Amino acid sequence: MLSQRSLEAFHTVLECGSVSGAAELMHVSQPAVSRLIRDLEERTGLRLFTRFGGKIVPTAEARELAIEVERSFQALSTIEKAARDIRLGKRGTVSIAAIPALAHSILPDALVDLLAEQPQFRVSLQSMQTHNVIRQVATRQSQLGFTAPTRHEYDVDLIRTIDLPYRCILPQDHPLASKDYLSVEDFSAQKMVAYIETTATGSLLDRHFSKMSVAPDIVVRTQLSTIVSALVLRGLGMAVVDPFTARVHETQGGLALNLASDIGFRLAIIRPRGISLGPDLEAFLEAFDSQVAHYQAKSDA
Repeated sequence: MLSQRSLEAFHTVLECGSVSGAAELMHVSQPAVSRLIRDLEERTGLRLFTRFGGKIVPTAEARELAIEVERSFQALSTIEKAARDIRLGKRGTVSIAAIPALAHSILPDALVDLLAEQPQFRVSLQSMQTHNVIRQVATRQSQLGFTAPTRHEYDVDLIRTIDLPYRCILPQDHPLASKDYLSVEDFSAQKMVAYIETTATGSLLDRHFSKMSVAPDIVVRTQLSTIVSALVLRGLGMAVVDPFTARVHETQGGLALNLASDIGFRLAIIRPRGISLGPDLEAFLEAFDSQVAHYQAKSDA
């Protein structure tokens, strides 16, 4: 195996044009540089320098070898810069797993804000169901997870939970569209698009609907918030969704009304157990929190 120190001596001698100059830059003696060059010659089987007029001159073989050595030093320089940038938080490559309601709405908004300030930031964002988000983070395939709260701790640490009110989405021509807000009682006998029972929102709303004297008429059930919104836009009914999906629904021409109820949407931010947040993850969470603040201000208004 070639010695990195020998390659450094060879590279430095070529740059300086002398052994003495290389010794000074490397902070070693001239005999030490000469020994490093001899060692490289022995290991490569190449004669790298000749003497001419009291000076050393690189051979043709040395000039060919120098091309590859220069490439290796450029690669090392790139690695050193990457390490420095990561240490200073200037180079973010984070892996994030999130439930669809967040992966399709607020997380892209947070990324837009962050990339405007840190163009070099890089991220892998995956959308998946709650149990998969937890597994992804627990097995350390993702550094950060955005999911519904769970009683199963697995191998994750809870960073925090966030509570926000649900909203009701409707098509623009719905009979209830003129109301300022809706209550759960307004859903009686209304056609609705609902989440499947295995989702956190679906399970929560089913418990409330079961207490009503006249339950809503659930036309379609699905597990994805984007599909819920698409079905509502096509006039198949109304739906109760998280505030992030409601905002996207409005941008696509639908209507979103506040829901007067004590039930709320709760999300959890998790990380692999025992892993601390670095500058890149902290920066992303700051951008996320800034986005959440907009929704909280709107709900308080």
